[in-house]
Amino acid sequence: MNFDEIKKSWDNQSIQTPKVTKEALSTSIDRLPLDRIRKNALNDIILQTVAIIGIAFFPQLYAMPEENHFFFYGVYVLFAVVSFYYIIKMALFYRLSSTLEMNSRDSLYEVYFHTRMYIQLYENFCFSIAPFVIFFIPFFVGFPLAKISLLFTNWIFIVYLIFLCFFVVFVTKYWIKRLYGRYLKQMKETLDQFKTSTEEE
Repeated sequence: MNFDEIKKSWDNQSIQTPKVTKEALSTSIDRLPLDRIRKNALNDIILQTVAIIGIAFFPQLYAMPEENHFFFYGVYVLFAVVSFYYIIKMALFYRLSSTLEMNSRDSLYEVYFHTRMYIQLYENFCFSIAPFVIFFIPFFVGFPLAKISLLFTNWIFIVYLIFLCFFVVFVTKYWIKRLYGRYLKQMKETLDQFKTSTEEE
């Protein structure tokens, strides 16, 4: 199987990777999985940045009680600091990934390593901002500060928060797998083919 057939296989939505010879793999490895990961990473960086900036204007856009503004922005500052820390890390990966090559087994191992680190970073980012998003919900509903305090003593609301936490974990895992996991799997299958080819020699 030649390089054109490898490219056509990766270009399909299926994550199955064809079996190829060591020579064909060493000659040229398609960058398509990495390029798709970089595209998704860039979209995430833009979307997250716009969302964080947009949340800052929420009190002016909706009928949030004025007494909540100070407390809201206190939480928002922490939220923004945590978010931009991870966004900067994501941007560094995006910049680094533009210089990575996929023309040998060693270079593919490097790409695979950096991509796995990025996915772990992205997962940590999602879980780090989840508590802030959950905490913002009463503000979004427009409850006064005194009523928000009472909410956290209501067992129904506590059960709702626990359910929401599990839902966030499930959605995060699914979203990461959809955006990045299948392309990382393609790289791993190609690396396994390198290993198999080496063992057969």
